Amino acid sequence: MTTVFELHDSPPSPDGIARYEFHTLTQTRADSAELIEEVALAISYNGLSHSVMMITPVDIDDFLFGFSRSEGIIERADEVRDWDITQIDDQRWHADLTLSPRLLSRFKQGRQRLRGATGCGLCGIDSLQEALPDLPRLRSCPLPPAELFPGLRDRLQQHQPLGNRAGAIHAAMLLDRAGNVLASREDIGRHNALDKLLGHALRQRLALYDHIVVMSSRCSMELIQKAVRAGVSTLVNLASPSQLAVDLARHHGLNLIHLPRQGSPRIYASHPETSHPEVCSPSAQQAG
Repeated sequence: MTTVFELHDSPPSPDGIARYEFHTLTQTRADSAELIEEVALAISYNGLSHSVMMITPVDIDDFLFGFSRSEGIIERADEVRDWDITQIDDQRWHADLTLSPRLLSRFKQGRQRLRGATGCGLCGIDSLQEALPDLPRLRSCPLPPAELFPGLRDRLQQHQPLGNRAGAIHAAMLLDRAGNVLASREDIGRHNALDKLLGHALRQRLALYDHIVVMSSRCSMELIQKAVRAGVSTLVNLASPSQLAVDLARHHGLNLIHLPRQGSPRIYASHPETSHPEVCSPSAQQAG
């Protein structure tokens, strides 16, 4: 049987979802499904190329600010003088951010340093320093109250409009200490979802001390670095962290919690005096 598929049933929508045809193994009649969009976004600063990221093309402004903060290029939103986002075609976008002269000079120095360290891959001292930067330790913050965790998985799902339509997407949600949802962002990449959320907070001038970020994904060391740079106090993930993520969270003073599908929250990093016995008791934990 020869099957002919259209590239799109309809043009990509501005909400990050496109509709595609598919066939089952037993049917020749075509059906269709909504799929999450993934595009290439080239990022430059003052016309100087920096990177190409694969993202879901929603909340791009927030992503650019969060990504720039996570990369250590900016610390405040007002350090970006202007930015321009251009859609080249269905799969390619370009964004150029204008930095202040001081930051542009620092950015150029960083590019030169990286260029000198890439001759044999990530093997030089400078390259390792870029991969595992020595970030400042966070100010000690109590763990979230135990009553915040029941139903938290369901709350995150309720704030995933794209995920509930098409699946295959990560989410990051920001809560204050009282458990109020302040914002949520989605992206096909877990790092991008967090960058979008942190970019929103940066643009809104939200101080993230004593705030909680909840993510649908596993926790890798990159997520720890992004959270620490942004000043997040607590990171909660629905999947397990890596060993390096736990080590970095403990080193930098980030409260790191895994919320398994079954059983109690697992606190992997916190200040000893802030632990909740009713949350982290080993006897209450089950495999998740």
